[in-house]
Amino acid sequence: MINKWADLGHNLGECWVNSDKEITYINIPKNASSFIKACILSTKDHWGYSNKLIKNKENLVILRDPIDRWCSGIAQSLFNSKKYDWPIEDIFNFISVDDHTESQIYFLQGIDITKTTFILVNANLRSNLKNWFNERGMLVDLENIHQYNASIEDDRGEIKNKFINLIESQSELMLKLKKHFQADYELINRVKFYGN
Repeated sequence: MINKWADLGHNLGECWVNSDKEITYINIPKNASSFIKACILSTKDHWGYSNKLIKNKENLVILRDPIDRWCSGIAQSLFNSKKYDWPIEDIFNFISVDDHTESQIYFLQGIDITKTTFILVNANLRSNLKNWFNERGMLVDLENIHQYNASIEDDRGEIKNKFINLIESQSELMLKLKKHFQADYELINRVKFYGN
């Protein structure tokens, strides 16, 4: 496995492991990962962090619409690097500029997807997670966990909206993103998602 973004903080294979229940949650940046971590910790179950993939009987993976994730990710990248004047042409020449904008399938290297439960980031994320945890005998305290949205605390939301408006107004940029994330779309269309 090539770990090209390790120096930025998100290791390839980074996961949370419940050895008692033989479950591994594989972390994908910008896929509600802070929220999932808070859910895991709220269960008071035996979860441990690992910066290398631990294989288990079941994996949990959260997937997100690739373009929505990328817009959020590029806002995070520009905010972190303070490269607010990075030319748009350069951004779209690279597209995956860091771990926040890398394809989702990159983080699934070495994962047996036949042993994986996939949950989609959508309006039902909270209820789907609650049911998933409950079915595995873990009580999650969702009432006291807020879905973290960093973009409302600073200018990341404004940057994200700028890119949403840009790709909506320039169809060639939308097509370029869809082509770049084609494998993510293929995975999303291929897997069966948990819940509704």
